[in-house]
Amino acid sequence: MGEHIAVDSAGLLSHAGVCDTAASVLPVSAPPAAGHLTQATAAAVAHGHALIDVVAAQLSQRVTATGTTLRSAAGAYVSADSGSAQSISTTVQV
Repeated sequence: MGEHIAVDSAGLLSHAGVCDTAASVLPVSAPPAAGHLTQATAAAVAHGHALIDVVAAQLSQRVTATGTTLRSAAGAYVSADSGSAQSISTTVQV
């Protein structure tokens, strides 16, 4: 029960950068299938590549959205910290 996570805006922004890097690498197209598409194996490989491309695009969108959310959370942490610091300094001065 004593475990906790320390979160700060720098860590969130760093992780958002990792998400950006992952999103830029994900939409990689596979090489075209060898053979004529009238061959069953070539058609199956082409279909498999198309499915992988769809999944990679969806993952890229999801990772991009996660990076955006992390940036928003980092801004919220900075805002909350500033508000708390202001509240503390006002309370102490009274």
